[in-house]
Amino acid sequence: MKSVARLLDGEALGISFDNPWAIRNPLDEARDLYRMFRSGSCSIDEIRQLIAVPKAIEEALLAYAECYPNDGRQVYRVLLFRESVAKEFERLIERDQSFPESSQVSVEEPAGGGLAN
Repeated sequence: MKSVARLLDGEALGISFDNPWAIRNPLDEARDLYRMFRSGSCSIDEIRQLIAVPKAIEEALLAYAECYPNDGRQVYRVLLFRESVAKEFERLIERDQSFPESSQVSVEEPAGGGLAN
C-alpha cells in the first residue's frame, strides 16, 4: 500500500520524505506561527501550546534518547528546535506592540469586591 506522501509526489512539492528527522529553520517556523496568530486563527496561548513540549513528553523523549543513542541526537535536536521556535515566537510578539499581551493584562476587582455601579 502506498503512503499518502508517496501519492502526492514529494519531489514535485519540494518536500523530502527521506529524513523523518528533518526540521526547518526555527525563525521560519516562528514566523509561520506568528502569521497564524495575526490572522486570528489562533491565540498567543494556543500557539505557545503548539510549540511547547509537555514536561511528561519531554521526560519520555529524553529517556528514549538515553536508551537508544542512535536516535538520541535527533531527539535532542528536535527538542532544541522547539525551544528555539518558542524564543523566536516570543521575540516576534515582543516586537509587535499593536496588541495587548494576554499574560501581561490583569483585571483587578474594584475595592469592596463588587462591581462598580
